[in-house]
Amino acid sequence: MNVISAKELCLRIKSEATVSKIENEDNILKLSILDYFISHDPSDDVFEQALKVRLSDPDPAKEQSKIICAQILDAWQKRNNAL
Repeated sequence: MNVISAKELCLRIKSEATVSKIENEDNILKLSILDYFISHDPSDDVFEQALKVRLSDPDPAKEQSKIICAQILDAWQKRNNAL
């Protein structure tokens, strides 16, 4: 398997989310989070750390973004374990 960057992973996940064409708050938030990472193009370690920081945020108002970040982190870790 080829090594992919954090930005490339986000682009792939965004493509899958866009194909679903679900217009609900969760999907809009997911696309927003992915767009953030795509536009900032973080290094791999910064990307993973940013996701982990969000997961440790105790603010209950951020629960949905935490779920999305957990999904992205899971995809990222699976990608790393497959290499």
